[in-house]
Amino acid sequence: MKWIAFAVGFLLVADGMRVFAFHKILVGAVVLYISGYTKRIYLTEEGVVREVGSWIRRNHTVLDWNEIQHVGLAKKGSKMMAFFEKDVTGWKVLFNTEDEPRLREILSTFAPNVEVGIVGNQ
Repeated sequence: MKWIAFAVGFLLVADGMRVFAFHKILVGAVVLYISGYTKRIYLTEEGVVREVGSWIRRNHTVLDWNEIQHVGLAKKGSKMMAFFEKDVTGWKVLFNTEDEPRLREILSTFAPNVEVGIVGNQ
């Protein structure tokens, strides 16, 4: 999808420059910018990392293991959502259901005092 968006954006900008159509250049530039957007959430030794980036810059936000108060797991089919609670808010991270033992192992290693609960009728 990213490559298709990049190609469409590039063609819109090029065509807009060819016919001097500002609206095509603007839409093409926005599509080019969006084609470079990335969002990743992963677990590290420091905590849960949210990485958001574009062609221009990247932003890393870390939810430290010490800040996590509770982890709620909700399963549906082959997917599992983990909600890492911090105060009243938190971060939602999507996993595959078969990753639950590995997730529990990581939590017991890096956040042994955090309670892990199952949400819903499991």
